[in-house]
Amino acid sequence: MVNDLFAVIVIICVAAILQSISGFGFSLLAMPLLSVVVDIREAVVIATICGIFTNVVHVTKDHHLVERSIARRISLSAILGMPLGVLLLSVFSATQMRVCISAVTLVLVLMMMRKFSLTVENKTVDIFLGAFSGVLATSVSTNGPPLIFLLQSKRLDPSHLRATLAYVFTISGCASFAVLMAAGKGSVAAFQFALLSIPSMYLGTLLGRRARSAVTQEAFQRLTYVLLLTTAASTALAAFF
Repeated sequence: MVNDLFAVIVIICVAAILQSISGFGFSLLAMPLLSVVVDIREAVVIATICGIFTNVVHVTKDHHLVERSIARRISLSAILGMPLGVLLLSVFSATQMRVCISAVTLVLVLMMMRKFSLTVENKTVDIFLGAFSGVLATSVSTNGPPLIFLLQSKRLDPSHLRATLAYVFTISGCASFAVLMAAGKGSVAAFQFALLSIPSMYLGTLLGRRARSAVTQEAFQRLTYVLLLTTAASTALAAFF
């Protein structure tokens, strides 16, 4: 129990550092590692709770950088898309869903690398991609790629992108947590691990925020591509192994 707790604390701290620098990637790093240490159902609850807390910290500190009109449209449409994700799980297998998101992520990364752009006023695209992220949140627990694509295509600078993502992830995280609790996925052990990991999450968040100044615009762009490609690769591997 003590060794497992120590491993969970370290994983959460490192994931929080990554989240603070890039604006996303908390669950991308935490979930695979946590699932090695604890039961997968406990890992989902731990990652969800700690993810909410780290995003709340960022929103509190960077609230003035949030593109609120965009964030609100995305958040609302994401919540509306979540029931569809649950429905898709009953129609398609987890393998089929993972193959789909892997392919979609690769396409989005290629479009980002080709400097695809959208106008800030394109509300229809905001709503569509927001709803798509909600579908992914409740089907394959990987809702970041369409949001990263959307915000980067609007040419948001890293500080505004991170703050806006934190706002959206906070709301979608709370909604996902509510779905998990309604489905009876919580456990005493998962809550204990999550609560005891919050101090390390906060430490990782602060360390990551301090490291931001050393990350240039070009390095931030490369890190984003690497994380998205990692998402696509890990999702594809999870589909077949």
